Amino acid sequence: MEPFSYTNKHGATYYLHSVRGTDGRTYHVMRTSDNGAVSRLPQGFEVRETVHGHVAVRRVRPKQITPLEERLLHTSMENLRPFAYLLDVDGKSATVYASAKDRKCFQESLDAEFADGFADALDKALAKRYSPELVDMFRARRKEKNAKRPQYYPLLRFVLTDKRERRFAVERVCFSGESSWIRLEILPLSAAVMKYLPHLGRDSFFDLI
Repeated sequence: MEPFSYTNKHGATYYLHSVRGTDGRTYHVMRTSDNGAVSRLPQGFEVRETVHGHVAVRRVRPKQITPLEERLLHTSMENLRPFAYLLDVDGKSATVYASAKDRKCFQESLDAEFADGFADALDKALAKRYSPELVDMFRARRKEKNAKRPQYYPLLRFVLTDKRERRFAVERVCFSGESSWIRLEILPLSAAVMKYLPHLGRDSFFDLI
């Protein structure tokens, strides 16, 4: 039988492998080699692709955002600036990403601040787990990849908090402090979109608290 494969947004093909961990359990991973790949994705699992094209196998997470709500977000984002933003819907969250290389989306100073903030946070996280030599290697690889592919940064997300009333918590990204997201308020999605999406790409975004 043909091995199970998945091709991401960049055209890279990955194959499904079953590996046994040190704890004796079987894990499912995606690799670029088809040597030893298996033919079927286990029931209850799915392949998840991030906005950057990274793929992984995980348990199925039912989407709680309705098609109508997702369409509202897409339409509102396109009205701001077509193709400048990406929407990632996962479970009960809808996250808005923006391209750091789009100068009409970010001012040059904001672009640098976002890039420096994410790079600094990532380096700190790596330093807690790996040696300085490995951190330098990861940093060099990241720099090489960033030069080849556009990077997208999460800015806003809408998290469903009340399924019955369809109310969403609006959160904006934060680069300092204990939490990576700042919760602003809880609103119906239409009101949240009208109030907060226009701040994207503007200095007023940083005043949202």
